[in-house]
Amino acid sequence: MTTTRGPETAAQNDPLQEHMEAIDRLAALIADGDEQRHLIVFQALANQIDDFLVRDVDDGVQHARSVLMRTAAPHLKRSRTRSRRSKRAAVEAVAASNAAAPNGAAPPAASIYTDPVFQRNSRKLIRSAARIIGGVPTSDFPDCVAVGHRRGWCCTGTLVAPNVVVTAAHCVPDCAQRIFVGEDVDDPSGGQVVAVRTAVAHPDYSPPDPTSDIAVLILGAPVENVTPRTIADKATVDAAATVRLVGYGNTDVNSTGGYGRRRLVDVPVAGEDPQYGADFRSEFVAGAPFLDRDSCNGDSGGPAYVAVGDDWQLAGATSRATNSSVRPCGDGGIYTRVAFHEDWVRSVPGGMWG
Repeated sequence: MTTTRGPETAAQNDPLQEHMEAIDRLAALIADGDEQRHLIVFQALANQIDDFLVRDVDDGVQHARSVLMRTAAPHLKRSRTRSRRSKRAAVEAVAASNAAAPNGAAPPAASIYTDPVFQRNSRKLIRSAARIIGGVPTSDFPDCVAVGHRRGWCCTGTLVAPNVVVTAAHCVPDCAQRIFVGEDVDDPSGGQVVAVRTAVAHPDYSPPDPTSDIAVLILGAPVENVTPRTIADKATVDAAATVRLVGYGNTDVNSTGGYGRRRLVDVPVAGEDPQYGADFRSEFVAGAPFLDRDSCNGDSGGPAYVAVGDDWQLAGATSRATNSSVRPCGDGGIYTRVAFHEDWVRSVPGGMWG
């Protein structure tokens, strides 16, 4: 059966890891004790470093070019010839640019940056050498599958039994006719396509109410050579400071493209603030301002994993952006707690549960 590497191994593929300590120390110096500013400045500096890490495939250089939009570089390049005070002002200008809404407005006063739980968990994430902040393509997590219709691919899901995939209810019925098991939907020879026999959205999912955003896909045949993912219990999810997001979704904050390659990133868990628009009995909030790496369109229904020792268990299914988001992607997301709905998931007829 296919296995998944532990957190300490996967982080070796993140080219930003070796720079995290220096970036964090400089951000702390500039922020001068202001936790919100610390996070925003950290993001701005990390974006700039990310721009300098360029993959030259011909020369075999193993660094990563950002796949996302970058707004930091023009500001910092201009700041190189300025005084220390001017450089600090430039960094803060970068921070404002990175956190701004598409129309150039400042982020709302109540945003994920102001959340004390998010701030605390962000510090844990930044300072963990076993976590991936930069975001990387991955061959791990083969239970994370692409979900689509006959003409293409549009969502993500998680294999939780040999013939059962959990995804988002809003993907049903338009994007729930088949799944792809593999790393890249543009390389069908490297994976397998399995038809969906039955797609069932949760009976309580009733737009415009976005809660209960979970669905079960019963496949026409079991997926072979992939171990279904264990569902984490409530206590495990509640104790998590970070989750690992995996999906095939779009790769820029405006959600204009990039779907098709399985990628992963680690993000901090946020607190239970009503501003986010989540039902915290059945949902949780997490986000990744760092480098704007976050779940996006096409990641819908995809997994948020929680580390349990050297293993990963399924904590949530990607649902939607928070109400406090100012961009389509990159300002935090809401995840359906799979354990909350596990009895229903198992009750859908046709599942091959052990």
